[in-house]
Amino acid sequence: MSQDGPKCPLDVTPGMVAGLLEVVSLYRGRVDLPMLSKEVGMELGQLLRVLEAAESLGLVKVDDGDVHITQSGIGFSRRLSAGKIKMLSEIVDKVEPFKSIISYVASSGGPVTVEEINNAVKLCESDEERLERLRTYIIDWLVMTGWLEYDGESRAFKLKRKRTRPHAVSSQG
Repeated sequence: MSQDGPKCPLDVTPGMVAGLLEVVSLYRGRVDLPMLSKEVGMELGQLLRVLEAAESLGLVKVDDGDVHITQSGIGFSRRLSAGKIKMLSEIVDKVEPFKSIISYVASSGGPVTVEEINNAVKLCESDEERLERLRTYIIDWLVMTGWLEYDGESRAFKLKRKRTRPHAVSSQG
């Protein structure tokens, strides 16, 4: 069974999610949608896309028109920038569409273009403008969090080798 996941949410950035959490935190972790829309200065459609992303990451919960920050969201909002990136890095591989993108790039065995990713994951229409937005989206979310690398010259993504230190775990005895 294939899961559709969000289709082409290319206008949502990690910075938008972080900003949204900051505003919700100012309201003691709970605010209604009209007030939140006014405070962040976003039209409702855009705000709902940012909320959908934040909710899929487990950072907020939306109930009956109210936005509640979760425990993870509280932890996220209290971190400095590097800590936020680290936390996103630990979450994105479990959330669509990132999970499918990472899986496809990992299974490809080599560098892949945004067109190849889109053909496999089917996030959006294949017109030039949307593919360029998809490229930026992948860079914003998956390159920034350390999951992928991007080569601007070849315009291709590849899985970033996770730095593991085999001797980091001490086995004495």
